[in-house]
Amino acid sequence: MYKVYQWMAFFYIYCVLGWIWETSYVSVCKRKFVNRGFLHGPVIPIYGSGAVMMLLVTQPFRDSLALTYLAGMVGATLLELVTGWAMERLFKVRYWDYSHHKIQFGGYICLSSSLFWGVLTVLLVRVLHAPVERLVLGRPDWQVIAAVAAFTVYFVCDVAVSVKEALDMRRLLVAAEKLRADMDRLQKELAERLERQREELAQRIDQSREELAQRIDQSREEWAQRMDQNREELAARLAQLRQQNEERLAELRIARGRLRRRHPSATMGRMEEFFDEARKKWNETRGKS
Repeated sequence: MYKVYQWMAFFYIYCVLGWIWETSYVSVCKRKFVNRGFLHGPVIPIYGSGAVMMLLVTQPFRDSLALTYLAGMVGATLLELVTGWAMERLFKVRYWDYSHHKIQFGGYICLSSSLFWGVLTVLLVRVLHAPVERLVLGRPDWQVIAAVAAFTVYFVCDVAVSVKEALDMRRLLVAAEKLRADMDRLQKELAERLERQREELAQRIDQSREELAQRIDQSREEWAQRMDQNREELAARLAQLRQQNEERLAELRIARGRLRRRHPSATMGRMEEFFDEARKKWNETRGKS
């Protein structure tokens, strides 16, 4: 068994090695430098925690390659699941996401990653840890303790700054989510209000159409009544005019008879013309009626 400061030395070494591996891999894939990890410095604590956990859980199975693989795979997968879930609940940010993988759980773990952790466990226990162990155990204890103490101060400061920034980011994300929820609520209320106004407008239009149709029908009835009344009045007026014309024509006939008796030759031609003209107008009047 190792001493506490030696375990801490292993932890920091594997944190740095994990940062080098993941940053190199992601930078090559994206063709630009990408500083991976939660902290600002060149350390990723989950790799150090995973390495220490792999060394601890595989100690009883160092002689069995299959059990070493299985123990490392299960242990690292559980660590990745708990760490990913806790960081997302604490900081509202996912630092890795396996949702695009076919076999995965919640985006925190996936089958390919778990299989890789098993391979990495065997590689760590059988190959990588030997030179790291020689490096740590081959140094005097005071040098290891001093290096661990100095790195611990740097690590704690980096963690404090990174956690503060992550919490500030969490507050911003929470505020943004609240703002988005308020916007969604306002948008929903606006849509409902517009829908109500549209329905009210449609009802008003239908009501206006019905009122307009009623007014048109009423106007038609009033117009028909007025036409009938005017027709009756016109017929009465025409009948009155006919009677007056007949009375005047009778008077003209009487006057013509008198003139014939008094002036049988002098006025006969003019009276005939006057009488014909009056009769013509009478006929025209009757024809129009």
